[in-house]
Amino acid sequence: MKRFLLIFVVALVLLIIIPPTWNALFPVVLPDLPAPGTSVTVREGAAVNALDTGTGQPIVLVHGLPGSAYDWRHLTPALADAGFRVIAYDRLGYGHSDVRPGNTNTVKDNAADLLGLLANLNLDDAIVAGWSYGGATVMQAATDDPSRMAAMVLIGTGGPSSADAEPPTPGFAAKTFYSTPAMLWRSAVPSASRALMAVLSDTAFSGGPQPDWWLDGVQANFKRWETLLTYRDEMFAPIDGTAITFSDLSLPTLIIHAEDDRLATVEIGRYLSTIIPDVEYVEVPAASHMLPVTHADLITAEISALVEGLDPDPD
Repeated sequence: MKRFLLIFVVALVLLIIIPPTWNALFPVVLPDLPAPGTSVTVREGAAVNALDTGTGQPIVLVHGLPGSAYDWRHLTPALADAGFRVIAYDRLGYGHSDVRPGNTNTVKDNAADLLGLLANLNLDDAIVAGWSYGGATVMQAATDDPSRMAAMVLIGTGGPSSADAEPPTPGFAAKTFYSTPAMLWRSAVPSASRALMAVLSDTAFSGGPQPDWWLDGVQANFKRWETLLTYRDEMFAPIDGTAITFSDLSLPTLIIHAEDDRLATVEIGRYLSTIIPDVEYVEVPAASHMLPVTHADLITAEISALVEGLDPDPD
């Protein structure tokens, strides 16, 4: 037994030491994100990277967790071709954006950043679309100050799935897996990090095909240590449904949710469609969490229909 334990300990130590050492001696060239767009200040001491394209009524795209503005690369041109001014941005801590001062990374913080973006770009009638964690960010911003928004679009959104749903709390295994030593080891071993990203991506796409650029984009986004910390902070500060007054959300709302969403289950979209007052719900059969990647044309058509139905003079 002692011999077995010794062999196990030695093997574990070698596993911990050898891969980072090998990668330090023979470093792997990691992919880069596409070039940045425009820097927009959203709060004192912090600016986001924004990709601004097209003309027409503005639509602001808020990515999920982790994510970046480049995750929308299929939807952005489709919306621009449909006559929208499309603004996709890296949330603070991701992509080319700054890290949020104080490293507070909650939905409430992200909502404040979104409101800062709307104000600093002087947008008064924006359609604000959030995907996954971005959906919760949009709903929180609409709770706090909807004055610059014309409508909300929630795509595979996070949130409660029932009236008594509790935010998930990370267990011991998750806390260990995302502990600083474990994250440092994975950062030093890119092949291990990419393997983990591949597993998570397979879940996000519900086992379906993935575009060639997807995994490179995820890996490029995580090159920065601060992004890993932001990601962990957001995971460990789950969406607080009690901070969003769903029944008081006054904006016209479009919810698009996939039937086979394995990250934000379809029950979330179905439930929110019953408690948000002015809502249209679209459920996409046999689709995954990755609707902006896999169903850009459908989303564009639904958003265009939403905008056509808005009252041009609500007063």
